[in-house]
Amino acid sequence: MSYKKHNVKNCFIQWNNDIFPVYRNTSGSCVSQKRINRMKPILKAIIIEEYAKIRKAFQTFAKKRYNGKQIKVHIDLEKMLQRCDNIFVCKKDDIYGESDEDGIWVAKEKMNDSILLGTMLHESLHFCCTFNKQWICSSDEHQIMSMLGEIHEC
Repeated sequence: MSYKKHNVKNCFIQWNNDIFPVYRNTSGSCVSQKRINRMKPILKAIIIEEYAKIRKAFQTFAKKRYNGKQIKVHIDLEKMLQRCDNIFVCKKDDIYGESDEDGIWVAKEKMNDSILLGTMLHESLHFCCTFNKQWICSSDEHQIMSMLGEIHEC
């Protein structure tokens, strides 16, 4: 079953042709661990079903960034899925999301389901890929997320 046809109770998410949900301009309730846990199966399904698209985006970026030089792109799918189990509410109020190699934290802010899931997906795409066994910088990761359909609104 496609992640776009999820059956999570009281969860409304719209999709287009990208892997990121459509960010609706509505409010939502404060992020809680319960809401995060409800989104985890959808997040994992996105990562599994769209793995080829994610991999292709990283490879395309590496080819453009390094002018066609041979770059070994490695995405650790198993580690990405493990990090999805390590998503927690964060008490900081100056961020929406934060991550490291082992975990992800989402701010206890008001977010609708689309923004919450998008934030979780965004953070899961950090620290998932290496080029020639070196982590890539977050600026490059953000460009790849844009290639995958994430739209930032200011």
